[in-house]
Formats: sequence, C-alpha cells, structure tokens
Amino acid sequence: MIRLRTPFARTLAAAAAVAASVLALAGCAGGSGGSPSDSSLEPVDYQLSWLKITQFGGFFAADAQGFYAAEGIKPAFTAGGSNILAWQQITNGAALLGDEDNTLFLQAVESGADLVAIGTVFQKSPMAIMSLSSAPITKAADLAGKTIAYPENGIDQLKSTLSANGVDVSTVTIVPGGSDPTQLVTGQVQGYGGYATSQGASLEQQGLKVQYLYLDDLGVPSYGNIIVTTRKNLEEHRDLLKRFMTASVKGYEWINANPADGAAIVVDDVNPTGGLDLATETKTAEIQAPLIESPTGVLRLDADKMQKIIDSLVAAGTLSKPLKAADVIDTSVLDDVYGSSTSLLK
Repeated sequence: MIRLRTPFARTLAAAAAVAASVLALAGCAGGSGGSPSDSSLEPVDYQLSWLKITQFGGFFAADAQGFYAAEGIKPAFTAGGSNILAWQQITNGAALLGDEDNTLFLQAVESGADLVAIGTVFQKSPMAIMSLSSAPITKAADLAGKTIAYPENGIDQLKSTLSANGVDVSTVTIVPGGSDPTQLVTGQVQGYGGYATSQGASLEQQGLKVQYLYLDDLGVPSYGNIIVTTRKNLEEHRDLLKRFMTASVKGYEWINANPADGAAIVVDDVNPTGGLDLATETKTAEIQAPLIESPTGVLRLDADKMQKIIDSLVAAGTLSKPLKAADVIDTSVLDDVYGSSTSLLK
C-alpha cells in the first residue's frame, strides 16, 4: 500500500518497525474539540493513525453531537503521524483502541502482537487511479496506452495488479507521482494514483469532474483504517468498547448525512490550527461517505473480505504465512451494537 498524506499505508521502513518491535512507547496527548468535561464520564483514549482530519470526522461528530456522553464516555483522540504506529500505542496501554492500516495490523499480528480488529472506517481504501471525466479510465483495460503518475513505492504493486487484470504492462507508461495531482490537470498524464479523499477532493474543488478507479475494484482488496484493540481489552472492557462503538456508529452515520456540518466540526473545532480548508474538507466528507457505508451498516468488518486481504498479502510475500480471518477479527461487538438493525439513527 502507498502513503501520500493519509494513513491507509505506511512506508517500508514503518513495516520493518513492525517486525522489529511489538512494544514501542510513545506519549498519548490531546482530546478532540467539544468533548464533555463531566467527571462522571468514563475516559477512553483512542489513537488515530493520522492527523485530525475529516476521514476521522465520524468520531469527532459523535463527540460534538453528544453521542459519547450519552454512552457515559469522555473520549480523547490522539493524533498520529508518519513515525507513529497506532497499534503499538494500543499494545503498550497508551490507548484502549485505535485505527491502523490493515497491512500493518496483520503484520503486527503475525509478529505476535495481541491485537484484534473490531471494525473499520472505510469499507475499501480511497486509493484510486483518477482521470478526468472527459477521458475517463473506468477499468484496467483503459490503462493500455496511457501515461499514469503513481506513488513510486507502489509502482510494482500496480504493475502486478495490471498483469493480473490481463493488461500488457509494457503498453502502460508509469511515472513517479507525488502528492500534488497537477500532472493530471496539465495533461502530462492521463491517470493519477492518489486518494480520492484528499487529491480527489482537491481536484473537484478546482471545478474538475473526476473519474475514480479504486484499487479495490481492480482486485486489490483492502479496508481503510481498521479499528483495533487487544484481546485482553476485549475481554476486560467489552461493555466499554461496545458503548464506544455505538456512539462511533452514530457519529459516522451523522457525518455521512451531514457532510458540510461534519467538516465544519473538524475545521473549526477539532483542528482549527491545522490549515484545513472547509470547502475541501466538505468535499472530502461527500466523497468518503459511499466508501464508509455498507449494506450491513457503517464500521462493519466482513470475514470473507478480510480473508481475501490476507491471502493477497501472502501471495505478494508481505505476510510470510497464512492467517485465518476468524482469528484476527471479532465482529461480535458490532453485532451487539446493531442487533437486527443496519442503522442506529434512522
């Protein structure tokens, strides 16, 4: 997986850190804006895998709308960064739970970390090949004869994906791409690999109509921002985790229905010094909503899809041995949250 400015994938150096250390200590600090101060509420520390931006807006909305307080919880959300592995903050006890890239989560489990996934923010990673709607790339075959800008550390993965889709890689010119999608705007390339929720939102704010071909749709299964805790936490704090996830479900349902208001919470209250643009963050909230939703409800995990992710990582050599999805995820918390419903606010 590839990093641009969002946390769905980390660098190879970060992956090496997974194998090198199961317990790395780092401080936990700072809560989200709008958190209640009632001392009777139970504190919950949540480690974000990246900065306080709109992809985590459902958590911040749940706080601002009082959903956590209604569950007896006072959450504190700690920002992540390029040198922070969220799963380590959880295993060392600095946070009760948090979100992590699915590859790093699985590598950590393989290395012996006591982790279990109980949910996910994104049903599929926002990583996509973007093209202008005037010359859309809608399927793998459309890349033949095109020049594509792509993050350099993901080019081998892209070539493998194209080959698996029956595309002659020699017919595709792939050049290194950075976090700025200007190459697509100027016509230097016909496709640009980046995140729909960041680069895509930026392009759309320029008035451009963008076509998205998600890697997930090319046969690269992936979740985005797996929500993880430890097995011990799940056993000892199950009710607290259930209450946290209940409020979080409501928060993501709320921001999906109210993208502009949710973006305003992030920009104005949660991260007012982060240099965020309200219009762009609103567009981000709009773009990410269908990537978050699923027929069974937001934040849900599916064992069959997780097994496909595991198998693809084993085939690529990213994981050294097969894992069973049933051993690394636990859907029972959200099963209890939802009951027979697929929504908590409707």
